[in-house]
Amino acid sequence: MQTKIEPPKVDIPRYAAPRITIAHVNDVLPSEPIPGSHKRSKSQYVLLAPRGGWLRFHESDEHRTLWDPAWTCVNDVPRDIWKNWHPGTPFRTGDGYALFEPVPEVLCFPVNPGYRAASLDAAAANAVLSEIVPHAQELVDNLYNVAGTLDWSAASFRAGRNLMRLLSPQRQAAPREADKDLVEFGDIVARFPHVYRPDLVTLEAEDLAEECDSQTRYLAYPDLWGSEIKEVFGRPFKYGTPSPTSDIDLKVCGVRAWYHAAILQADPRPPLAFSAWDAQQGCLEDGTLSSSMTDEELEAWAADQVAAAARQGWRLLGALRAARRQRNRLREQDWDRLAVVGARLAGLEQLRAERQALVTKAIGWGLGDSEIGAQGRVSRQAVFQVRERLNAEAAEAS
Repeated sequence: MQTKIEPPKVDIPRYAAPRITIAHVNDVLPSEPIPGSHKRSKSQYVLLAPRGGWLRFHESDEHRTLWDPAWTCVNDVPRDIWKNWHPGTPFRTGDGYALFEPVPEVLCFPVNPGYRAASLDAAAANAVLSEIVPHAQELVDNLYNVAGTLDWSAASFRAGRNLMRLLSPQRQAAPREADKDLVEFGDIVARFPHVYRPDLVTLEAEDLAEECDSQTRYLAYPDLWGSEIKEVFGRPFKYGTPSPTSDIDLKVCGVRAWYHAAILQADPRPPLAFSAWDAQQGCLEDGTLSSSMTDEELEAWAADQVAAAARQGWRLLGALRAARRQRNRLREQDWDRLAVVGARLAGLEQLRAERQALVTKAIGWGLGDSEIGAQGRVSRQAVFQVRERLNAEAAEAS
């Protein structure tokens, strides 16, 4: 009977967000492009720095910059100029892939996307900044703090979408129901406990981030539990072509934050990455691990390391995965060595065949077995056996 695993009760720490401040806009760039510029129209943006707590209006001067003939492609444009043209990291409302990466240092929201002919003057820009401050504050207030980095929550990503909506020609935020595709991982775990993976709470930060990225990307796929989850969470596709396996749109938020909080809350001892433990103990290279160890033996080895660290007051993370990687490295070394040894033995087989032929010739010369053996560095008995075989073949031929 399969043991039922109960996920822990997790309280994810929120980001201690600063209060959002805005910079007053005094004037804006002319809308008309200059002759010789690369762009025909003006681009305006709102930039938000979640850590810095500032909200700014930004204009790209690409339409007012003379294109240098030495710039044969956009990659030739100097970095500082390019960053002024394309500041920050674009916020994309439907991009679920943004949810498995830490929140960027500066988020970029285009003004009037899809309606480039219209641009804001200074008064309109200041009015827009004042209008969207509450939504920018909601975005940063609802971010998760994950070991010094920021992670999206459903509420923070929803606030980002409303910022985009307020900067669009419609100028209107949407109610919560419009963003039902954004679902907290904690809510999914509470409803479907079997999606919880207890092995993840034993991983160190880098491996945990990789596994959480995978869950953020693929948890909603039918190959895992997507079909089951989408019976409860998500929203019908509103735009584009639905997935061939589902007509429900679902984006999972806060996976990395949830597991990181689970690690911190599960054990009061401070976590220690195995890489740091190994730097102190040198346990990976002490000869204990080998390429022939079974999974059970690796698990026992990892348990011993965890116990040793616990005696020193640490909660060791990543021991089993490190052991598996070491075994894989040792197997790769043994596999490569097998090719080298095989090649050398193949050369020896050729030499043995050549020596056999030379011994046969020497027997025909009438030399004695001991003399031939000493010269060829084989036993007298081996030469005698060759002589007997030759005599038997000669008898059969006659």
